[in-house]
Amino acid sequence: MLTITKYTIKEMIKKRAFLLIAILTVGYLFIYGYGLSLAFHNNNQVINNTPNIAKILLESQLLSAGLYFSNFIIAFLIVLTSVGAVSGDVESGAIYALLYKPLKRHEYVLGKFIGLSIIITVYSTLLFLSVIGLNIAFGTKVYLGLGNVFRALFFFDLGPVVLLSLVVASSSIMSTVNTGVLAVMTYGIAMIGGILEQMGSFFTDATSQGLSNVGIITSLILPTDVIFRKMNAELLTQNIGLSFLAQGPFGGTSQPSPIMFVYIIFYVCFLLYYGTKKFEKRDL
Repeated sequence: MLTITKYTIKEMIKKRAFLLIAILTVGYLFIYGYGLSLAFHNNNQVINNTPNIAKILLESQLLSAGLYFSNFIIAFLIVLTSVGAVSGDVESGAIYALLYKPLKRHEYVLGKFIGLSIIITVYSTLLFLSVIGLNIAFGTKVYLGLGNVFRALFFFDLGPVVLLSLVVASSSIMSTVNTGVLAVMTYGIAMIGGILEQMGSFFTDATSQGLSNVGIITSLILPTDVIFRKMNAELLTQNIGLSFLAQGPFGGTSQPSPIMFVYIIFYVCFLLYYGTKKFEKRDL
């Protein structure tokens, strides 16, 4: 398994898609930083006489927006580089050179998942810290204690790993194209479901409950959006107990329950178990 993990990391780094994403990430951070410089400059000039809370609300949304689109970039990286994690080797015939050794198929799949998880986690951590660093550099008034940042970082890294588990499991069962379609559609459904759930807070009675139920169902299909909301809550909860969780399009009116995170652990374990079992029976 360790051999496959090392092989996967080297293969991932050598991919042109990974280099492309790295270049686009630098461009994204440059544009985001430029936008922050303009926003913070105008913020200081236009609302100097405004209560400090209004500035914090605006700046918290700038921070959330940066992390939201960073999360989207990471999902794009996963889909672009990992849909062929297993199926790509099967289709190209490279799998035969890897499995001729005394290597069990489940070790191959898990080695792929671990290797990709390491790369994705390192990348998402660097991107998260870059966005936080840019906001601090431009003088954000949002409280960013070390405890808040580290807890938020954990959930920021968890979301991509959950998506990756779906991609690797699908790649063990289906073709590369089908895996890509499934990953994109599922991620889109989860994102739209999260948006609809937030819109539900503006309605009352049956409409609100209906939209909330849509969000719950989509979070069961792929819980990436609910993990992002939890990350936002951990990051933007102030040391005085004040939270900006419910403010703006990137927040949320409620936090996921502990049961949801038990489900997330089960979700990842089940997908990996199911993917490895199906791959062991797959005709190569």
